[in-house]
Amino acid sequence: MEELEQPLVTEITSDEQINPERSLADQLRERRAEIADTKEVFIPLTGYEQFGVQVKHRLMDRAEVERVGRRVITETRDRGERNMRILLDVIINSTEGFYVQEEDKEPEGIPDPKTQENIVGWDGFATYLGWSPNGDEQTARAALYWVFGSNEFSIGQYGIILNRWMGNTSLKVDEEFLGEVL
Repeated sequence: MEELEQPLVTEITSDEQINPERSLADQLRERRAEIADTKEVFIPLTGYEQFGVQVKHRLMDRAEVERVGRRVITETRDRGERNMRILLDVIINSTEGFYVQEEDKEPEGIPDPKTQENIVGWDGFATYLGWSPNGDEQTARAALYWVFGSNEFSIGQYGIILNRWMGNTSLKVDEEFLGEVL
């Protein structure tokens, strides 16, 4: 089965020209179909933009996010910690892979040096970067923290971009949040 090409963040637009030769209803139906069909996005990985590293995320449904929230509520009573864990788990669970995009080229998966399979999880990407987990730290959350240099503000900023896209898959995420980075 051939994989459909997913739009890059830079290709998702909400300001396309209106075609006066077609009815408004036809144009709105077409736009609605584009929004409904956008289920994945590439987001530049904060701190690694200069290398063209992007993370492919999928749209999560409400039931998945609710399951994450219910699980995290059982883990801690601290509201701030709960919110951070939910954010981490949404980032982790929506991740479909790590890619590098060279200028004017399509993103290419980053292969695991041992298996040659594309890296799909945060633990795999952290290991690719040199992470050596020990004992209790062998979790995707710990790996994600490690990739972001344990900078919770950086993780939070990345999560804001992802959550805004999930809330409106037609957003021009690159212009609204990333400015001239892309």
